[in-house]
Amino acid sequence: MTNPCVDRIRTLMVAAGWDAVVLSHPHDVRYATGYHSILERWTQMEPLAAAIVFADPARPTVLAIPEANLAVIAVLNRDHQHCTCDEIRTFDMLNFCEVGRYVDPDRPADRLGADVASIALLVHGDCQPDVASAIAAALTDQQMAGARIGFDEHRLSAAVAGRMPHQFVDALDLMLRARVVKTAPEIARYRQLGTVADRVIAHAGTLLRPGVEWTDVQAQLCDFMVRQGAIPVDEGAMLFGGTYDGEDFIPDLFRTTGRRQLRDGDIVILETQGVYDGFWIDINRTAVIGKPSPAFQQLHDILRDAFLLMVDQLRPGTNTNSLPAIGYDYLRSKGVATPEKLLVVAHGIGLMPLEIPLPYPSAGLAGVKQGFVIEEDMLISLDSLFFGARLGPCHMENVYAITAHEAEPMYHTPLQLIRGGQE
Repeated sequence: MTNPCVDRIRTLMVAAGWDAVVLSHPHDVRYATGYHSILERWTQMEPLAAAIVFADPARPTVLAIPEANLAVIAVLNRDHQHCTCDEIRTFDMLNFCEVGRYVDPDRPADRLGADVASIALLVHGDCQPDVASAIAAALTDQQMAGARIGFDEHRLSAAVAGRMPHQFVDALDLMLRARVVKTAPEIARYRQLGTVADRVIAHAGTLLRPGVEWTDVQAQLCDFMVRQGAIPVDEGAMLFGGTYDGEDFIPDLFRTTGRRQLRDGDIVILETQGVYDGFWIDINRTAVIGKPSPAFQQLHDILRDAFLLMVDQLRPGTNTNSLPAIGYDYLRSKGVATPEKLLVVAHGIGLMPLEIPLPYPSAGLAGVKQGFVIEEDMLISLDSLFFGARLGPCHMENVYAITAHEAEPMYHTPLQLIRGGQE
């Protein structure tokens, strides 16, 4: 079965003159094979799965997982083929696998057992004591001694080197370049995510009314997201929102806890974040409790028009570093005080909320000042965050798929001011 993600990795490897990549970061393993499990959410320092992609397409794509997790592949593929590989290498995880090898005579045969038995046909070699041993065995069997191999984690390269000598190359930047341009199936998945994100932001707006506490808004939104199949970014569900200093509502700070009840006229920034089907939701709208003042409504509309001017430039060949000036100039032309308080960031999005295809480290000032050239099939999140003082903050953010001619919005919630507490 053709895997377009593996094809992208191979294209970049061949151009770089590499023979293989060994992937152990959960995002990279999922990208190359589709494999993921609850174990990755433990956020262990040590990888609990790995994958090998060879530059030579005649060689197999290898997935290394704990032997006890063969059933995970069966579950992932029950309805659709979400996990693909040509060969599986197994290793022990604590004593889970050892216990799992004992047959329970009281357990009747079921479909899952049959599915696991069919997957077991892909298993090669003996179960190894750890992930590094499994990777070393697979590379040795493919006669990779002395080969130029990229690793997204240097520790795994070091652990393998004694058993399988090789030329180490850091694969982090290559993998980010591979992942930032999306395949057609990935864009289709993100369109589905977009419908969930629209429902989430719409529900957030319904929770805003005078008398409700911000912490209750967050808890109710978390519950709604989970019921939609999305994992909230944390217990607050939102990156932005507000904080409280005595009796003053300060909505333009990053979110902290606050127990003051919302009141008419409060401005609330709704940036709902979370993960759906492995991809990140990142949608931002501004809300006001009750009727906004004419001046604030005008500010919002100016920011929206500036945002749409920047969206018009989201096309192949544009450098993202050109976008902030478009927003600044438009706000300045409309008489907005301190247009430099407009924060504009265009970034890729997918398995991570920030995918910036620049050499590591990329999340510093270079991510905006240097920027990167937009390519067709990227998913670009455009953030436009005005930290105004006199009238208050006003933020919006959307994700767009880059096509040859125009940007296709992944979220369809209108770019309008949300009015909380309105019947």
